[in-house]
Amino acid sequence: MAEKQKLPPTTDSVVVPGPVWKPFYRHIILAVAGSVCCYLLSSYSGLPYFRQPAVVPRTAEQLFSEAELLEHNGVTSESLYLVILGHVYDVTKGAKHYGPGESYHMFVGHDASRSFVTGEFERYSDELSDVSGLTDAELQQLLTWKEFYDKTYPYLGKATGRYFDGIGQETEYLRLVRARVEKAAAQAANDGPKYPSCNVEWKVEIGTRVWCSNRSGTGQERSWVGRPRKVLPGHNESGRAVQFCACLPDDATDDETMYVRFPNCDESAESCVIPDQE
Repeated sequence: MAEKQKLPPTTDSVVVPGPVWKPFYRHIILAVAGSVCCYLLSSYSGLPYFRQPAVVPRTAEQLFSEAELLEHNGVTSESLYLVILGHVYDVTKGAKHYGPGESYHMFVGHDASRSFVTGEFERYSDELSDVSGLTDAELQQLLTWKEFYDKTYPYLGKATGRYFDGIGQETEYLRLVRARVEKAAAQAANDGPKYPSCNVEWKVEIGTRVWCSNRSGTGQERSWVGRPRKVLPGHNESGRAVQFCACLPDDATDDETMYVRFPNCDESAESCVIPDQE
């Protein structure tokens, strides 16, 4: 009897060597592997493709004591830290304005907020951080200065003392200042200055200088420059001028009850040096 010819095995007919319980063992392996994959996908800590960008925690605000601020005055170190209303900014990149001997160095290493609107540049004293004597309009002008630093220089933290306590919380003094600023903002449409304020600087060799530019006062560009005029006390409750110096446009008619030329300053000058007695 002829021997039957063997046919090549098909896929269905292939028998995998091994004990009879192998298929069951394979299911266990697949189940375990699936569990591991699920764990990895749920945690995705080791899979860069699934990893979401890490949320970078915000660096805690620094708190500066008076002594610490003095270490950043450009004299004992190259860094320049300016303070306004208790908020500290790094103005080192503006060293040509804030470095030792420059116009605005008086604002570095301590809080001299009041001088931003009064022009008291000659000598620093602790009282220059006190803005309670300013009018509401002057406080609003001071806040405009702070907004300038918010946009222009890195914010570092808070100066402890008049505006913030030892853990960085607002003091009652600062809350009162904020309330007055909000009140001034609500009345600005009716009671605000008629003309923009002048730029002001102080240098040892010349004293105080005021000048006008097409961005002075508001920081917003305008089509005219103006002439610096001293602002006399107005008819307000405090009897004080809401500005120290205003820039009047060329076509403005000077109101001598409100705006007068600085002594020894030409009528058409865009810059004036103010005598010490002023």
